[in-house]
Amino acid sequence: MKEYIVTLSMPQSVYEPLQQIAETTNRPLADVVLQTVRCGMPPSLKKVPAAFHHDLLALNKADDTELWRIVQGKDLDDQPHDTLHTQADYPTLRRAYAFSLLKWRGHPVPSPSDIMID
Repeated sequence: MKEYIVTLSMPQSVYEPLQQIAETTNRPLADVVLQTVRCGMPPSLKKVPAAFHHDLLALNKADDTELWRIVQGKDLDDQPHDTLHTQADYPTLRRAYAFSLLKWRGHPVPSPSDIMID
């Protein structure tokens, strides 16, 4: 796997807890930072057919209110209706991706029963 070197500045309030964990666990700071980045990554499209990547990545531009509308299924008129989208159950995929973006942005994740009961 190809690796890249990234130099970044971070506030003391972020650095110190990472440094403490590195010292406590006898791990290099770089390993702790990498683990933290991996855990905080935006949703991956690795398992999603490439035909949907453009449409789903565009959801990253949406604000939280629009993402909640998608999660709740309130934007169905905006959905494409071609055969490929229908076969892949694109509306469900789109809702799931919007939901994962909201989770990544720090919103609490409701239980399935909370979502299904109005």
